Amino acid sequence: MERKGKLLAIACPESVVDRFSNLPDEVAHHILSVVSLKELIRIGTLSKRCKGLYLSTPSLKFRSSYNEDKQGQLNMLNSFDRFLILRGGNKVQKFQVHLDLCSSLPDEIFRVITWIHIAARCNVEVLDLQLSVLKNDMASFELPSCIFLCGSLRSLIVNLYTVLKVPSFAGSTNLQHLKLTEVQIDDRFFKWISSSCKCIKELQLYDVRTVNITIENSSLESFRFVSYKSGICHLNISGEKLEDIHVDWEYYQPGSRSLTISAPNLKYFKWIGNLLNRQNLRELMCLEKAEIYLKPSRDICDFDNASEFLCSICRVKVLLLTHETMKALFKEVSMPLPFDNVSYLGLRITSLSDDLVPAMARGCNRKYWKSQKLNFTDQLKEVTIELSNGFNAMELARYILEQAQHLEKVFIFYLPHQSYVIKRVNQSKKVSAAKIVFRKKQRR
Repeated sequence: MERKGKLLAIACPESVVDRFSNLPDEVAHHILSVVSLKELIRIGTLSKRCKGLYLSTPSLKFRSSYNEDKQGQLNMLNSFDRFLILRGGNKVQKFQVHLDLCSSLPDEIFRVITWIHIAARCNVEVLDLQLSVLKNDMASFELPSCIFLCGSLRSLIVNLYTVLKVPSFAGSTNLQHLKLTEVQIDDRFFKWISSSCKCIKELQLYDVRTVNITIENSSLESFRFVSYKSGICHLNISGEKLEDIHVDWEYYQPGSRSLTISAPNLKYFKWIGNLLNRQNLRELMCLEKAEIYLKPSRDICDFDNASEFLCSICRVKVLLLTHETMKALFKEVSMPLPFDNVSYLGLRITSLSDDLVPAMARGCNRKYWKSQKLNFTDQLKEVTIELSNGFNAMELARYILEQAQHLEKVFIFYLPHQSYVIKRVNQSKKVSAAKIVFRKKQRR
């Protein structure tokens, strides 16, 4: 009986402490930003204080999917409509709509457009639209002009499986971040980015469907382009403030493709994907780090202008390449490598085999490496080399030890049967006080 009395006392409303209502508005709003719409509505019924927090929360999200029954989705839409009316003109910092649109609910598009108008009136800063459309349900989607004219909007995210249009009268915008995924756009959209987005700093394009992309923007600082299944042929990006470019471009259909970059202040460049017919990077005088991970395509096996490309990135300090990129780049290049500023060179290779160097070099001894005039070795401070079968990688390690005057440490990972490496490497005539660390690795 005593135990039962204690349980009843705990369950008694008078003994419950409402800690949530006593939280500062910022903390309470942060908690409410991660709950679902259903949970948010329930919280609003708990007390007068909770209702005030519920109606003033600056982070709003509506999520629904095909998995919900039609009546359930309709009820959710109506609930969200009522919620937006009740909250009035309270500030909206972030507005998310993740919705699977279907033709059985024809007013869904009208509702979404209405919600966007409300968000614009409430000075929205981040608008996140992820709308899935069943095939043939919607030919195109035009964002209302109020979004492009919304002075508070800083970030726009659109994931839409249809044509995305900008209003013909859209003026300049204060947008700083733009991310587009799975949308079909035309040249007019890129002209709008180039001419109207005077404050944009970051642009991300994921599998956008178009033919050519040309962007010239003086405020853009970061550009990310990912394409695995679109039919894009030519990518041209230009900007004086561009510091970071990431291109991940793979294709499976034959055709002419090119990449042109004009970014004199570029610092970080990452390029993944297939070789193209033409690449023009101009001269990247400020480049600090370059990652080039390219592979041949079905109809392109060689770098079209390898020498020109190498000269474009010759100022780089950190250079990361793959086995396939090395072969494609240096196949036709016989001149000394121009990388005088390289302080870190990373090679993603399965083994340092003879096919990585000219066919005439059967076994890469120190004489071969000296003939390559790898001037960047004088800049090296730390080197890591993983040995595979054969002697090429070991000879490279010995060459580096005998050339790199500022070298401080060398890590050499060798296979169990390669214990002889320790003696051979230690016999090198070092020109520095570098510490050599040998570590045995196990076969996988």
